[in-house]
Amino acid sequence: MNRITIVGMGLAGSCLAWELWRRQIPFLIVDDGMPGSSHVAAGLVNPVTGKNCAVSWRYREFFGVAERFYRDIESRLDCRLWFPLEVIRLIAERDEKMKAKLLHGDAAEWVIDERDSHPWPGHKAYLLKGAARVDTAAFVRKSRDFFVELGNVTTARHQAVSVETTVWCEGAAGLLRANPLPWKHRCAKGEILTVHAPAWRQERMVIGRGWLVPLGDDCYKVGATYDWDSLDANPTSPGRACLESIARDIGGADFRIVTHEAGIRPILRKSQPVIGPMADGSVVFNGLGSKGALCAPLVANRLADWLVDGREIEADLSTQAYFADLTKL
Repeated sequence: MNRITIVGMGLAGSCLAWELWRRQIPFLIVDDGMPGSSHVAAGLVNPVTGKNCAVSWRYREFFGVAERFYRDIESRLDCRLWFPLEVIRLIAERDEKMKAKLLHGDAAEWVIDERDSHPWPGHKAYLLKGAARVDTAAFVRKSRDFFVELGNVTTARHQAVSVETTVWCEGAAGLLRANPLPWKHRCAKGEILTVHAPAWRQERMVIGRGWLVPLGDDCYKVGATYDWDSLDANPTSPGRACLESIARDIGGADFRIVTHEAGIRPILRKSQPVIGPMADGSVVFNGLGSKGALCAPLVANRLADWLVDGREIEADLSTQAYFADLTKL
């Protein structure tokens, strides 16, 4: 088949590149090397999300594929990318509805037990299984180095305009630039802190009003804010204040800020990714939202199956279904 051109090398472009490489399909990655949201993301993989304690969409399927994928890349690149974790989920003591959803709804299978003692007054603390952290920045950076060494990466953007198959993997930048068409997006800016906090001594992901996730060496990521209006990658003073408050609530007062970063989440429809052909003959892979580390490997696999073998894309991922749904709004 003709060479495939991948435009953008965040999570989407990197995962698709690995899928094509495994199939020995010729491809070229067009990427300017500028860090995007994948370099900022905490890489959280968490079975029970949101204020409603809902189980993440297709979680078990996505989790299994993601773990195998990142473990395989670890062995190829000789690095650590996948970090299994348990989760402490905090719920206000007075919130009987959420406690019932967690203990008796779909989320119950992920609950190990309730903590008898914990440092969060006014809350119930539940221990959950089946979570992980992906070092997304290292994954994207090391993948780029690997494919640069093979000669598969160029910064020349004109390479994307050709008779070959072009796959747009530009994340929020593509959605905001209306490329390759105007999108009905819900992109959101998110700000995150990396902190050094030896006194916290926390080995689990903690989720309450915000979250913290251990990175090792007494460092943690703390997040995250949501801003649908100021869609730039600039950290803000209000964002920092909000994150410091989250850090104090969940971790404790004793911490030092190492970095304060911001990125834009590429969000379409129900925060579900979209892949497949466009009317101009190009192909798109976008909309990973805040769960990109979890779902990108499986979605990239499905897109590669379609590109190489012509296998039909599931309706809940396909561009055709996405645009059909828009006409009903």
